[in-house]
Amino acid sequence: MPNTQKLEDLFLWMLDGARPSADAREIVSGICEGLLAAGVPVERFALFIYTLHPNLQGRRFRWLKGEGVDQSDADLKAFDGAEYHDNPLPTVLRTGKPLRRKLCDPGSPDDFLILKQFREEGVTDYVVQPLFFTTGETHLVSWATKADGGFDEEMIAALEKVRLPLARLAETYMLRLNAANLLSAYVGRDSGNRILSGRVHRGDIEEISACVVFADLVSFTRFSNDASAEEVLARLNLFYDCLVPPIVEGGGEILKFMGDGLLAIFPISDEVDERTACERALEALSVASGGAWTPVFSETVPPFRAAVHIGPLQYGNIGASDRLDFTAIGPTVNLAARLLASAVLVDGQTVVSERVADLAGLSKAGVPSFELKGFDRTQVIVPVREMPKS
Repeated sequence: MPNTQKLEDLFLWMLDGARPSADAREIVSGICEGLLAAGVPVERFALFIYTLHPNLQGRRFRWLKGEGVDQSDADLKAFDGAEYHDNPLPTVLRTGKPLRRKLCDPGSPDDFLILKQFREEGVTDYVVQPLFFTTGETHLVSWATKADGGFDEEMIAALEKVRLPLARLAETYMLRLNAANLLSAYVGRDSGNRILSGRVHRGDIEEISACVVFADLVSFTRFSNDASAEEVLARLNLFYDCLVPPIVEGGGEILKFMGDGLLAIFPISDEVDERTACERALEALSVASGGAWTPVFSETVPPFRAAVHIGPLQYGNIGASDRLDFTAIGPTVNLAARLLASAVLVDGQTVVSERVADLAGLSKAGVPSFELKGFDRTQVIVPVREMPKS
């Protein structure tokens, strides 16, 4: 028989927001360990939350007795296969009703693929419950035990009791997760984190140093005037698929998509000095180019240009009172933009400023200077013909 007082303490802790735990895995562990302490012999727990994310369908937290909590994400194709549909989860989502299979009972149906696995592992009882969010969405939690005879009715009542505050905890977590996912997708990972941490007022600007990258497609205006909408979208998506992953993997932050172009920064920090930031930016552009600096393009590498400059910039919220943009401004950004527009003057696919060339060890021999609009002195535009030597 479960310990009534310990169950009540667990319920009240969950109802109060599971304080002071801030990590979802700590909360999951606290719930499961609390049930064990109250005499509910939980062996396995799984929480399924369906999220808003461009590439992911949902997130699962799984707790196993004696092993702790792990977390995994499901991509958009995860719910298309037979393995998912031959599973209790879609049934509970569809009906909105709990599902129980008392596997120690010889008459228990064997109607889902996962039940065979559970029987082999010694599971005696398996319960899936819907979690109803205030938005009307349904998410899921499952419980399993290996206790002789499975869960008794008092234990089932205990699981039902904790289901209610669990739904509120899961919804709070999902709302923050969705906010983080969407902000990361639309404004960038670092910008999203800064917004979530409270940088939401117009004029919230800080000065940082960063390596700035501008890139755009070559002859895109002519192409888009003649091509179909589907062809234009395909070219744009291919361009971004080439550039975004190596920039992000190199520690860069995509600040803005601008039609057929993008603005990215590689921030300078205690861990990343100026030289490293420049090298990472150039390496990302090399990867995007198929590993070559000569403008050889193919069906998988669309023709694009890029420009790189480094220096101080202003980073933060700019815009109207109720419509803001988290971006970067300043002379460093302006010069990078001018370098991109002037790349054609030196027949360069990727061009860099004099400062970047010096940091990255690129040759400036025979490189001319040009007057660029808005800048008092002439500027050296260095075309990148090969990877710099480290």
